[in-house]
Order: sequence, then C-alpha cells, then structure tokens
Amino acid sequence: MKKKADKNLDEPSDGWEPPWMDSSNDRKTPYTEEELEQFAEGFISSMGDTEILKSMIEKEGKDKVMELVKERFRKQDERNLVNMIIEGSVH
Repeated sequence: MKKKADKNLDEPSDGWEPPWMDSSNDRKTPYTEEELEQFAEGFISSMGDTEILKSMIEKEGKDKVMELVKERFRKQDERNLVNMIIEGSVH
C-alpha cells in the first residue's frame, strides 16, 4: 500500500493570511497611559545596560527618562491625537 504525498503543507492556501496581518484586527484607539508605562518599563529594563541610557538615568533620573520614553512611544502611535492632522472644518 502506497501512502499519498501531502500537497505542500507548509504553503498557505490561496487568500489565507495570518490573523495578525488582517487589518480588521488593528487597534482603533490610542495606547493608554498604563500601556505606555509598560512599554517604557520594558524598554528601560531591556536597554538599561547601554551606556547612553545609564548616563541619561544618572543625569535626569529614572522618572524623567520614563516620561521621555513614553513620549517617544506616544509620538509613534498614529492613532494618538498628537499625530493627527486635521484638515478643514471639524464641526
């Protein structure tokens, strides 16, 4: 008895894409302060051993650096009001 060969199981079927590529799953709201806080804490803990971050924390203090990192994340969020350009009347 001969076993059938599977047809390219590693290749996705036509029209299939992973859920994270589906734009309907995209976030529709800006990041919350709590999320920005988590991002900043994660960034500082993962990059805290770099000389530039160490010196920034020594000069400015950890709270100031946290605020700076949060502001950078906020500016990268296209859904944040800071980044919206409104043309024409808003009424």
